[in-house]
Amino acid sequence: MKRVICCLTIVMLMAAMLVGCSNNATFSGSKTGDADHFDIEFEVLNSSFTHYLELKEGESLEVTATKESGKISLRIQCGESEPVYQGDNLESTNFKVNINESGTYTITVSGQKAKGHVVVERVMQ
Repeated sequence: MKRVICCLTIVMLMAAMLVGCSNNATFSGSKTGDADHFDIEFEVLNSSFTHYLELKEGESLEVTATKESGKISLRIQCGESEPVYQGDNLESTNFKVNINESGTYTITVSGQKAKGHVVVERVMQ
């Protein structure tokens, strides 16, 4: 009986370790956003997250990306127009995006086996 309990315990521990080691998680991290920014930090990102910002012509966005691993993509787009920015394999970087048209902008951060941090914030003028 003792042997059966010991074997079952070992099997359960091994199963728990295999599930814990799975690299199929879609998101592990934190994200916040408001009328002026979108901030997403992740240990694992295998999906996409979207945030909306109401922007005016003449404003700009400051983008700060820190890539530790994997593939990080960023798209900033107003409605169905061409994206004002599209980066499909971001490295660690910092840059500004000028806004030439007023409207609701969609900020989409996507990742594939990614670990890092992306912040998009309105530049206060």
